[in-house]
Amino acid sequence: MGLAELTAFWREHPAAAVAFSGGVDSAAVLASAVEAGVRVAAFFVKSAFQPDFELDDAKWAAAALRVPLTVLTPPVLDHPAVAANGPDRCYHCKRLILTAIWDRAAEEGFPIVVDGTNAGDDPADRPGTQALRELEVLSPLRLCGVDKAGARAIAKRAGLPNWDKPAYACLATRFPTGTPLCAGELALVERAEGFLFDRGFSDFRVRRIAGGAKLQLRADQFGKAVALREELAAGLGPLLGTVLLDLNPRPVENTEQETPLRRETVCELRCNVDDMTGEEAAFAVERLMESGALDAWTQPITMKKGRPALLFGCLCRPEDEAEMTALLLRHTTTLGVRRSLCGRSALLRTEERRGPARVKISEGGGVRREKAEFDDIAALARQEGLSLREVREKYGL
Repeated sequence: MGLAELTAFWREHPAAAVAFSGGVDSAAVLASAVEAGVRVAAFFVKSAFQPDFELDDAKWAAAALRVPLTVLTPPVLDHPAVAANGPDRCYHCKRLILTAIWDRAAEEGFPIVVDGTNAGDDPADRPGTQALRELEVLSPLRLCGVDKAGARAIAKRAGLPNWDKPAYACLATRFPTGTPLCAGELALVERAEGFLFDRGFSDFRVRRIAGGAKLQLRADQFGKAVALREELAAGLGPLLGTVLLDLNPRPVENTEQETPLRRETVCELRCNVDDMTGEEAAFAVERLMESGALDAWTQPITMKKGRPALLFGCLCRPEDEAEMTALLLRHTTTLGVRRSLCGRSALLRTEERRGPARVKISEGGGVRREKAEFDDIAALARQEGLSLREVREKYGL
């Protein structure tokens, strides 16, 4: 069973609403439906259990497939059984989510709702399976014998950027069963996991325990955690309290042995000026970088009446947009700043020390690059009276 059966499934169901999580499995379902010419739409449920990057991934995948995406926001935490986080929490949450999708799907004329459960998923590990049965939600991958590897193959063939995305469980799973859930605590865990992700960690979990939290990392990331011990304690301690490292490593899923790309939303700001000196432009770029811009630059352009001018560009995090806009207005002569949000796929960046110099490592999507820190090489060159090339050769940098 597999792709042929999946094609046959779509012939029998020419219209469907997809319960879309932004993960690999539901993306594969959506891609296969599009390939089969099915009338299809994607429905994403945003709650306190889903971090923002999941919604970003869903938007990118739906846009890549040119499928309309509807974002629903049912108040799942208002349900007492969900907030209590008992053994049946997942069932009640899944039923609320699927009911919301069914209601909207029916309004838009879709006869069925499908999800991304694959043939390798163990029902014993998925308490929400009962809700799927009760609400008659179909699982094309499971019905057609397509497992996780098959789902990844479908997503990769469709050119989706999340084909190698690690499996992700909702934020509620970070809390012990019976621990009441609230939006504030869920947000703290989301911030903590974002902090780790920003420092190059991947496929990990931050588990809440009494008085603090426990980090579950892959074995190949233990060394990084030790090297960044002080930074992790300073960043995570105020959020979570005491932070411990679980010495039982998380298993690594084989996705062709490639480190996944980092996917995020960034804001690009732009403005044109034709009455600034080079020194003034350089100072404006310096102020943007000093204030936390991800990147800043100028580009020569020609404006009306043939006037030479500069295009200022600034890349920043969405939450820094207002500050960066104010800096552009203050340090340039522009009368207005244009903005656009865009998705960015980037290599994961880490740093390690090799002898007397730091080395920056960038990897992901089958790419790996290493580059010694220029300031360290330059300092060695001055100290030892060598050229930059001689320093690199001497220390293997």
